[in-house]
Amino acid sequence: MQQVDKHKVARAFSRAALSYDRHNTLQRRTGEALLAYLPDQARTGLDLGCGSGWFIPALKQRTQQLLALDLSTAMLQQAASRADIMPLCADMDAPPVAEHSLDFIFANLCMQWSNHPAAWLSNWSQRLKPGGVMVFSTLLNGSLAELAESWRTLDNHRHINRFTETPLLQQYLAATNRRWQLHTATEQLFYPELKALLQDLKGIGANQINDNRRTGLLGKNAWQQLNFIYPKNQQGQCVATYRLAYGVIHG
Repeated sequence: MQQVDKHKVARAFSRAALSYDRHNTLQRRTGEALLAYLPDQARTGLDLGCGSGWFIPALKQRTQQLLALDLSTAMLQQAASRADIMPLCADMDAPPVAEHSLDFIFANLCMQWSNHPAAWLSNWSQRLKPGGVMVFSTLLNGSLAELAESWRTLDNHRHINRFTETPLLQQYLAATNRRWQLHTATEQLFYPELKALLQDLKGIGANQINDNRRTGLLGKNAWQQLNFIYPKNQQGQCVATYRLAYGVIHG
């Protein structure tokens, strides 16, 4: 399995820190869904992979102390401007907090950046206090299928991140030896043109793929071809389909 280059990911998200909130429609939808599974009041919570901290005000209302962890210092600076938090600049694959110390963990669309998702689920669930809860969302295989299929008509390089399969995610959850729930959903975003979709991916830092990729600029002819073949709906909009998993782990 190709490893995620964390240095490249950190740089990509740092570059996107100021633009993130203009392009985070998907993250807003998934995060709102996760909030419903959190307790109304808690002592200590964590926003894991907090990004620019869009949900920090809502999370802060639920807890006396809110920790926020991200790989990007620029993202943490944005997050810290929203509320009083304890910022943690760290790799989420190496949890910097003690076991049994958190009442809740909110992990919105960050697991796909882990090099070891099974260990990620196990390690973070161990940080829950008895009775605590971890909620997470992540992308599943088949996300951005329209973009992947369009690219395949142009070259043999991979341009879309690799995402996990539902049965494998279920195995990872079972291996935590905790009570858990998982359900899947599909979200679609619509764009007036392909350029707007690609700007969204770049604007949230998600254009950094976790596999070998073609380098160099896309030529004018190739760009025109990609734009022409990309599937559009009856209104002429470019459609981006995301397959999502929502998980809950109990402490």
